[in-house]
Amino acid sequence: MTRIVLIISFLGLSVLLAAAHGQSVDDIKNALTPSPVFRGPPDLSLDPTPKGLEPTNVPLPSIDLHIPFDFNSDQLTPDAILTLRRLGDALNDPRFANTRFRIAGHTDAKGTAPYNQNLSERRARVVRDYLVFQYAMDAGRLEAVGFGFTQLTDPSKPQDGVNRRVQVINIGTRQ
Repeated sequence: MTRIVLIISFLGLSVLLAAAHGQSVDDIKNALTPSPVFRGPPDLSLDPTPKGLEPTNVPLPSIDLHIPFDFNSDQLTPDAILTLRRLGDALNDPRFANTRFRIAGHTDAKGTAPYNQNLSERRARVVRDYLVFQYAMDAGRLEAVGFGFTQLTDPSKPQDGVNRRVQVINIGTRQ
C-alpha cells in the first residue's frame, strides 16, 4: 500500500512539475496545427482578379519552447528533457504524421555573433537528434537551424534569458 501511495504521489508531482515547466502536449499540438483560412466568398464582379482568392500571408504555426541549457553548453538538462518529452509526444500525434518541422535555435546577445550562431545551430541539432532517437522520428521530418541572436524575442533586452529559446515551426506536409 505504501508503494502505491508513493507511486501516485510521484506521478502527481511529475505532472505538476511538467505543468510548471511550460506548455502541455495539447498546448504544443494546438500551436502547431494550422488554422483554417477563411477568405470569404469570391467577388463575382467584373474585376479580373476576384477578391477572396488572392494569396494570404498567414504565419506558419509555431511555438517557442523554453528548453534550458547550461551556460556555453549544448547538453540537455533534466528540465530540457521534460519539455522535449512533451514536444516528442505532440509531434508523434497521428495528425502530424506527414508534417515537417523546423527546429530553430535562438540565443541572447551575450557573446559574439559567430559564437552565438554556432551555439544556436548546435542546440537545434541536439533537440532534433533527441526527437529522432528517443521518439523514432524520421530525421527527414525535422530541419535544425540556428539564428543566433538575429531574432530576439525582446529586442529591448538583448541579453535577457527570454531570448534563449527553441522555436518549433510547422513548415508543411512532406511531398
